[in-house]
Amino acid sequence: MAIGDTGVEQFRDAVLQFRNQLIVAGLQPLFLFRNEVVNSEDLADRGGLDDPSRDHFLQHLLNCDRWRRRVTHNPDNQDLGTQIAEAIDPTGTIVNASNPFGGDDIQMGSTGLLVLPWDLSGADPDIPINSQLDISGIGMLLVGSIDQAIVCWTRLNSRERAGGITRHDSMRVYGWYQRIYAFLTEFAGDENRVDVAQVKAIDEPRGPENSPNRRGEGPGVNATPHGPGTSNQQT
Repeated sequence: MAIGDTGVEQFRDAVLQFRNQLIVAGLQPLFLFRNEVVNSEDLADRGGLDDPSRDHFLQHLLNCDRWRRRVTHNPDNQDLGTQIAEAIDPTGTIVNASNPFGGDDIQMGSTGLLVLPWDLSGADPDIPINSQLDISGIGMLLVGSIDQAIVCWTRLNSRERAGGITRHDSMRVYGWYQRIYAFLTEFAGDENRVDVAQVKAIDEPRGPENSPNRRGEGPGVNATPHGPGTSNQQT
């Protein structure tokens, strides 16, 4: 499977062909954000994300939100949502592109269909699907919301425009970004970390059946038998 093939699992409802190139522009920082999340070893820490990891992800979310505003057709300079940007970077300047990339004063000619330039079939190792991931807790929430935002971008009615997305479509994406922001601020960071003392059953070197409180718990195949009538020598 490759680019253009039908998405699977969480991407099964993604629309893969559309005309609006700025949809791709809005998705690019989101796929980068996703890559940073799924490849972060911090997600293997079941106790939660620390402050540096949370702040790093917030900066990527801020970049995604910046691109969302830049590709929004907003000639009346209406509110496009500033909560995320103001909270992450209070001293930053929020810029809305009222006329993104020009062409709003005339009827543009029709453009050809584009194919989403990312493989959502599970064949691309850089875009693993749910069944290929081993994450839990805040990581599962983050990846799930990012993936829903990706699908949302591809299904916007503005995907058939020659350029720019409408304010209403922009706010639909913003809703998903607000959810990601809430997960990071409410459930990530040092103050939200918890102590984890036990090893997952799947990580037990003698097999999951040898985890505590399992009926199959025992010496295991790697143990050396001892006792009457046994030998310490393995064959």
